[in-house]
Amino acid sequence: MARKFMFATDQNGRSHEVKVDPKHLDRQKRDLERCGNTVVVLDEDERIRMGLIAQQLHNR
Repeated sequence: MARKFMFATDQNGRSHEVKVDPKHLDRQKRDLERCGNTVVVLDEDERIRMGLIAQQLHNR
C-alpha cells in the first residue's frame, strides 16, 4: 500500500500537513471538512509531482 499524505487548508488560506491514519482516512477527511477545511489526499507520486509544479510556479 502506498503511503498517503493529507493536507488541510483553512478558511484563511493556511495549509498544513495532517498525520494520516490509514484505517480512518474517510473519517479524518470528513471531520476536517466539517470544520471548514479544504482537504487534499495525495499518494507519494502525486505529492512529488505537486511539489515540482509548485517549484516551477514559484520560480516564474
